[in-house]
Amino acid sequence: MTDAAAPKHWTMEVLLDFRVPFDIQLSPDGQQVTFSYGTGHKIDKDTPARRTIWLLNTATRHVRRFIGDEVSSSTAARWSPDGTQLAFVSDRANRKESQLYVIPFGGGEAERLTDRRGQVTNPTWLPDGKALVFESSAPDSEKALPSPDPVVEDEALPFNRVWQVDTSHRVVRPITPADLHVYEYCLSPDGQWLALVAAPQATSEAWYYAQLYITEIGSGVTRQLGTIAHQIGNPVFSPDGQQLAFIAGTLSDQGAVAGDIYAIAVAATPDIQAENLTPGLDHSPTWLTWNGSRIIYGARQVNGTRISRLDPVTRQLETLIDCPAAAIGNTGPQRISLAADGQTFATVIGSFTAPIAICRGRLDSGNIETLTDLFAETRHYAAPHVEHLEWLSADGIPVEGWLQFPNDYQPGSAFPLLVMPHGGPSASYVPHFGVGAWAWRHLLADQGIGTFMPNPRGSWGRGEAYQSANVGDLGGGDWLDIVSGIDLLIGRGLVDAERLAIFGWSYGGYLTAWAVTQTRRFKCAIAGAAITNMESNYGVVSIRGWQSVLMGSELYDQPEAHRARSPLTFVRNVSTPTLLLHGENDSDVPREQSLELYTALKALKIETQCVIYPREPHGFQERAHQLDMATRAIAWIRRFLAVQTP
Repeated sequence: MTDAAAPKHWTMEVLLDFRVPFDIQLSPDGQQVTFSYGTGHKIDKDTPARRTIWLLNTATRHVRRFIGDEVSSSTAARWSPDGTQLAFVSDRANRKESQLYVIPFGGGEAERLTDRRGQVTNPTWLPDGKALVFESSAPDSEKALPSPDPVVEDEALPFNRVWQVDTSHRVVRPITPADLHVYEYCLSPDGQWLALVAAPQATSEAWYYAQLYITEIGSGVTRQLGTIAHQIGNPVFSPDGQQLAFIAGTLSDQGAVAGDIYAIAVAATPDIQAENLTPGLDHSPTWLTWNGSRIIYGARQVNGTRISRLDPVTRQLETLIDCPAAAIGNTGPQRISLAADGQTFATVIGSFTAPIAICRGRLDSGNIETLTDLFAETRHYAAPHVEHLEWLSADGIPVEGWLQFPNDYQPGSAFPLLVMPHGGPSASYVPHFGVGAWAWRHLLADQGIGTFMPNPRGSWGRGEAYQSANVGDLGGGDWLDIVSGIDLLIGRGLVDAERLAIFGWSYGGYLTAWAVTQTRRFKCAIAGAAITNMESNYGVVSIRGWQSVLMGSELYDQPEAHRARSPLTFVRNVSTPTLLLHGENDSDVPREQSLELYTALKALKIETQCVIYPREPHGFQERAHQLDMATRAIAWIRRFLAVQTP
């Protein structure tokens, strides 16, 4: 290769500024695709992320911006049942509020349907196309949300409800009760009923104990539907409206759902148990819908993703689309958008070597065609070399994960390695190219450092039993799984055992903090948004249910069990230089968790640094902070692994 053709070196600025397509919606006739398009960051502290809605013609593959401008954000485009209109959510009138709009597909101006003091989300058309339902926590269209000054804990919190607006007269009315907080909803095929994932408390914690409810749209009468033992997501009505299917499992984060597929009759009373349609499944459904008398679902599997069909009567399974080493739906749910014919679909698909593209396919033939090339610039950079790995843990449990090699790897050589446990723990690494704030493994590969991405027990891809196998054992079996994977790489001669680093965020941050109390094999560590003291965390965190569910006990019933899985309990074992990163406004893991570990490490004279980022929640939003975080982390790794700047 000549110098002129040599691959470019990645910069964090380039990775951050890629725009990404998401929320793929196929028109009823299958001829058009809408998608939201934008970067994954706020431009600055005062300017929210800007998203626009784009249109893709599936025949000509022509892509154009359809809704949005350079100063506002528009998302959640939804086709009307006849395909003549699009509803969408936008803050074009006021950047502090989002409202529901509707625009003719054939041309014309958008009309605003709501005027609410807060946020409108998740619009759905009624079957007749004359009205929509949506979610909002604003009490009504006239009153502002309660002032947060002063804040009274657990008092007067706004309940998220489902509302209806008709497109002709713009009359808005509430549907769900004022004392029921809705986390998720779906509409029945006849437009007469709503199924809800909801709880009688308006808190993040209550999601862990939320149940199914059903509401009659006309009267607002609501009742609980069965009793579900696990966390619930993605409810959908059967075509005849007589059953609900949903996904339930041991889950760590609202909106991140995987587990078994269940069904329950809509006539069920609270004492009825839902029926598990997929017991013993060896992969993890993350999304589903009904298609005639069958259930279509997307899932993560050991080596990639799939779309399958389930007969709820016979329990027979059929794989329709198999994507080894590729991810349908990117890192989100393995979702497809179906046309009215029930066979044509649109989605995004990507892999470790190919950035996501919008694709169209058919369930009946399995054929898939790529419609876009939105990341052509990535071809100027070295193609990532990533291998799938499978191994046995110390106790014989099967584990899998992925290894990204340095770009200059030469067979027979051993390279420095970053171990990167994922968050959740209900999540998993799937094949994806990666752009944005968490894609700096590409920079490491440019600098001769490999990245190990393990999926230990607690991860998705092997079924519900596997993803719940770390309940009550955080930092136990899952940590052994990761250690066994590292030993595998060293044993194969791929990795230099004297040049190991570890980085994780959220639950990955917890495992990083835990790791440095359990071993001295890492030359450095970076723990982001990490729980370090289970006892103090429980008293101040907004999602106490996370800790109770994943620890398998309440703190006040078994404090010794929670203490035994706290990194602070074993802090005198630490010798590893540790960088701590945290958002000032993180309510999922309060910043004091990093400060506790920092204080202890300073007292023990362990090299450490704690960086608190103003205004940031659990996931960083501001571009400058995302850039600083990645730059600091890479510099820390390079310093302690003795890697020179290329």
